[in-house]
Amino acid sequence: MPAISEAKAEPAQVAVSAAQVTGAAAQAAVSGPTCKLKGTAPVNKGARLHDAPIGGRTIANFTGALVPMTLSAIPADPSAGRARLSTSEGSPALRLDGYIAPSDVAVYTTRDIPVIQGHIWISSAQKVKLVAATGDSLRAELSISGSERQTAKGSASCDAFSLQRSSPVKMEVPGSARGYLMKTSTIELLDRPDGDVIFTLRMLEGTAQLFWSTEAKSGFVHLMSRGDLTIDAWARLKDLEPLKKGEIMDQYIPPTTAVAGAQLALDKAPPIVKATRAIPVRARRDVKEKPVGEIEAGAEIYLLETVAGWTNVLPKALGMTPPDEGGFWIPAAETPK
Repeated sequence: MPAISEAKAEPAQVAVSAAQVTGAAAQAAVSGPTCKLKGTAPVNKGARLHDAPIGGRTIANFTGALVPMTLSAIPADPSAGRARLSTSEGSPALRLDGYIAPSDVAVYTTRDIPVIQGHIWISSAQKVKLVAATGDSLRAELSISGSERQTAKGSASCDAFSLQRSSPVKMEVPGSARGYLMKTSTIELLDRPDGDVIFTLRMLEGTAQLFWSTEAKSGFVHLMSRGDLTIDAWARLKDLEPLKKGEIMDQYIPPTTAVAGAQLALDKAPPIVKATRAIPVRARRDVKEKPVGEIEAGAEIYLLETVAGWTNVLPKALGMTPPDEGGFWIPAAETPK
């Protein structure tokens, strides 16, 4: 197979290995059949796709380039098993059907997810970690930016999650609003003036957490903010530093960055062809081998070597490659022209 060179890539990511599975019970309970997360995004470089939910063999290695994906059959404990992954999300692709550690696939929120009902939410377009799956709902965990390793957890139906990040939604701030910063690294958020503490935010020293407000009452301020968390709660005025009038609040809002995959190319590019019909793909050159996927009609692929009546292929985007001992093999007689 021709060597793959990386022309332009994001900073390398450390591959997260699949959790060790001790028995079939770890995979027994999975999310419901309608729970499918889709998107086109990079998969951790070095992550592996397996042909079985437990044990089995590696059928593909991911390169860090963009891959269309559908994630389903998510285990009840995503840290202790594999989910089903198909490398297609509707458009024609070289689709492999296998299993992967959920931690190897980035998951994003598609809408705000409640943490404390009516007061605190994980905002939309945030990267989260799946921590539980039940039927057609998922529980996710957010690492709060700028905090002392603090997390927030929320549950929602599967359509609240995606494998592709959308654009963050900005909160409209009234012109009459005033900005507030935390005086110290910790602040208690209340459900009402002089009410119950519903959440304690613990930030790193020197990290500015910005809020805004149009309402104050008896030494308490009604705070609003939208970042990785969306907050609508009260706090004690003594714990806050009001911004000076006319001070621009935008300077305290951290910038967001888009997720981009590695840009890969083959050193000596072989021919690219388009499949006119679906073609089964096998991991080995053996007709008795169960197919691990198919080249979907309309998908573009690289044609590599032909050996003993079988042709080895690669997806055009080079988002995945076979292991050294395998390949993506199709019958030579079915090879697109």
